[in-house]
Amino acid sequence: MKQLIETLEVMGTIESSRGPYEVCAAAAAHFDTQQHKVIVELEAFLRTTNLLAKEDHRTADWLPKALTISESVSEEEAADAARDIFHAWVKKVRTALHDAPPTTLLP
Repeated sequence: MKQLIETLEVMGTIESSRGPYEVCAAAAAHFDTQQHKVIVELEAFLRTTNLLAKEDHRTADWLPKALTISESVSEEEAADAARDIFHAWVKKVRTALHDAPPTTLLP
């Protein structure tokens, strides 16, 4: 497997009784050279903005569940395909954040 991208985008910040949290969309993509497939692991999570606290990833019911997507592509197209998959994921996470009821932002 050849690593293509590992990326994270912060969608915004939410307030909770525990303090502010960033809403994040993340992806790790690899290219399987034997099967000619791009494999993208997608995740959405919340993390504290407190730099003194140990980083942990929290989830919320309104966030999309983690998933793995694979597509058959050539090696030359793999990085672009991985970025396209990630950009679609970012839109999905952004929509979930926008549609989340304010009282259910954090468990």
